[in-house]
Amino acid sequence: MIVNAYAILSLFACGLQCAVAMWLTGCWLNSRRVWSSGWTDGGAEAVERNAYLMMTLALVLLGLGLASWPLLYLLLQSYVPSWPGVMCIDGVTRIGTGSLGASRFLPGLLTALQVFKPLLMLMGGAWLVIYLANRATSNAPLMRRLLWGLLIIGSTSLCDGVCTACYLLIPKQEDHLAAGCCTQATSTTTTRSSEPLLAGVSGTELAVVFMLLWAGLLILILDSIRKQRGGPKRMGGLLASTLVVSLLGGLFLVDVLSPALLQRPHHCPYDLVSELPESVIGIVLFMVGSLWVAAGSIASFCADVPETREILPGLQARVLFLGLFSYLGSFSLLSVQWCVL
Repeated sequence: MIVNAYAILSLFACGLQCAVAMWLTGCWLNSRRVWSSGWTDGGAEAVERNAYLMMTLALVLLGLGLASWPLLYLLLQSYVPSWPGVMCIDGVTRIGTGSLGASRFLPGLLTALQVFKPLLMLMGGAWLVIYLANRATSNAPLMRRLLWGLLIIGSTSLCDGVCTACYLLIPKQEDHLAAGCCTQATSTTTTRSSEPLLAGVSGTELAVVFMLLWAGLLILILDSIRKQRGGPKRMGGLLASTLVVSLLGGLFLVDVLSPALLQRPHHCPYDLVSELPESVIGIVLFMVGSLWVAAGSIASFCADVPETREILPGLQARVLFLGLFSYLGSFSLLSVQWCVL
């Protein structure tokens, strides 16, 4: 384990995250035992009393997950000087590749962490929308779905905390086979190559397609906010459009935006963290916008019951407005910085 201030802070945060996640899971199992005997008035009252504690724990988990997301990249940035050949976070993510020891699990753990953290925020946002819709009703028709959502949030947060702890505690010392006629020592300290992700597609073409689809998504969001009409087809189309734009946004970041902001043909967005940290704000706003829009779309399927038909459109409009505001902020910040540079 490489010990520094960020490693100690990350270990404390993931320990707290695991403890709260296990507490939430225990409360959920206790509630499950109560309602498995039948959804009676007494059982519903007992589950409702326990539900407030579980919802508070879920909010704490979401707060810890949100704080641990940037902390992960600060930790990786602090690890850069630990290896002589590593120049940025991308090199740190490759440490352990081809190793024979426990460090061979490090790249996989980092990949899992970079999936769990946005997934936890997405599920948390959708759960929060469902909770607000359920709270606006008189008979709490979405309580069962909220409780199942709490289990998913607790399980995902526990996996995230365990993966973080494993990554921190596993020794970062690599162990390769000796070089010989049938073996080859693997170097893992290289940085990302200068080749773009989409070979054969020019940066201009990718930028035009991404901007057009992004503009179309913004128009679709604005129309949904103005009309306050949901429905499975509209929200399903909005969710699919958000996923496509998010995927193209990642390609645009690597192939076009990073080389333009760094002013060199280097397709590594991790360099922005150390060289242009102000540009990270625009990227974060884009991710936040995608998460809000996706969460609102997912919640429309899970919270669609007769009691919420009149409540859900207005609630979704407010969530979509947050996504639209984040998207516009991202576009403004990145455009200004691109023009300045």
